Amino acid sequence: MPNRNQLRETAINLLVESDKKERAGEAVGDHYRTQVQPAVDAALAAGCSCSDIHSEATRRFGQWLIDNAGR
Repeated sequence: MPNRNQLRETAINLLVESDKKERAGEAVGDHYRTQVQPAVDAALAAGCSCSDIHSEATRRFGQWLIDNAGR
C-alpha cells in the first residue's frame, strides 16, 4: 500500500498532467473525475493537506510553463 508521500506525489502529478492536457485543448473532465479526484481523495484520507497538494501542483505547472516557453 502506498504511503502518504506517495499518495501526495501521485495526486500532484495527476493535477499537473490535467493542467497540461487542458492547456493543450484536450477535454479533461473524464480524466479529472476518474483519475485526479480519486488520487486527491486518497491523499486527503492519508492525512495530506488539500491546499498543499493544489498549491504544489500549481507551482509545478507554472514551472513547466516557464521551462517550456516558446516551444
